Amino acid sequence: MTTLAAIAAAHQVLRRMARRAVAASGLAAAVFASTAQACPVCAPSNALTPAQVLINADRALLVRPEASAGGVRVESVIKGDGAPGELLDLKVQRVDGARVQPDRPILMVRDEMSRNWSVLGDVDASTAPLLRSFAQLKRSSDMSAADWQERVSRFVPLLEHPEPLVAEAAYGEVARAPYAAMRANRTALDATRLARWTEDPRLFSRRPLYLLLLGLAGGPADAQRIEQQLANRTPTADRSDLPALVAADIELRGPSRLSAIESQWLLNANRSVADIQSVLVALSVHGNDAGTVTRERIIETYLRFIKARPPLGGLVAQDLAGWQVWDATPMYIASIDNPQAPIASRVAMANYLRISPHPQARAAVEQATRIR
Repeated sequence: MTTLAAIAAAHQVLRRMARRAVAASGLAAAVFASTAQACPVCAPSNALTPAQVLINADRALLVRPEASAGGVRVESVIKGDGAPGELLDLKVQRVDGARVQPDRPILMVRDEMSRNWSVLGDVDASTAPLLRSFAQLKRSSDMSAADWQERVSRFVPLLEHPEPLVAEAAYGEVARAPYAAMRANRTALDATRLARWTEDPRLFSRRPLYLLLLGLAGGPADAQRIEQQLANRTPTADRSDLPALVAADIELRGPSRLSAIESQWLLNANRSVADIQSVLVALSVHGNDAGTVTRERIIETYLRFIKARPPLGGLVAQDLAGWQVWDATPMYIASIDNPQAPIASRVAMANYLRISPHPQARAAVEQATRIR
């Protein structure tokens, strides 16, 4: 398919979706809202955390294999039916890289929906009460803002717990929490430990979360180190921690850092689109949190970005629409048909214009997406 044909097809799909989804301009949230509450800077993959697996399970048992009996012996009941000493005809197999070491109890869970058993990993028997408490937690869909704050409070002390399975659960639960819930627990964070973890190569995959938390708990020395890391980044550097670095930098330095971030990243023509997207994720987190930096200040940055980089302006359309900010409408009208704009940016502009209350907006997007 040619580039023009691909754009046309995408716009055709966009028109159909928008007409079904948008009944009035007040439905911006319905078009742009994410189903996830998680902070996008450090949320782990879509895979369930160990705690979520326990919440969703109807049975969870600590067992030991008994080859001679051809099954497993229940050592402790974590959730659901079962009794210590019971022999079950279950096979223990490695599942998705789960840790299984000899001479340690194995945590097996049965999914409530599929009724299939799986292995979460090995764990010391002394953790049984802790695992039972995980299994009784609320599902994410039932949680309020206060519940998220309590969830973070429960798991922050368990970060990098000696038991790998517990540490994994703690990381997953904190990382997928809203930023506001992390902020509410900032007094419980240990800046010294967080700084050490951010430099530990064994914890590289968890570095974004620990950087974000360090931004909430750190001091002047941490701010200087993070600022230096940003200044020394090369174009080929791994970007997985860039949103967290920028978010932490803003948290530690305050609104005064936004001008430097604008000039060094957003308005710098030498920065890649991927770098700019990473920085915008950090700004989005702060704009939605409106704690250290006001949303109005983030909006000012967004509007300057759209004016300076019209082809990429659509990268902030989702936030602006979600915040009911329509000042970008004239600039998007002027840019919607720009052939230099990436298709993702143009589609985002079109979504924004379709729900903008400005009378010229819908006509402009219909003209831009007309198939000739």
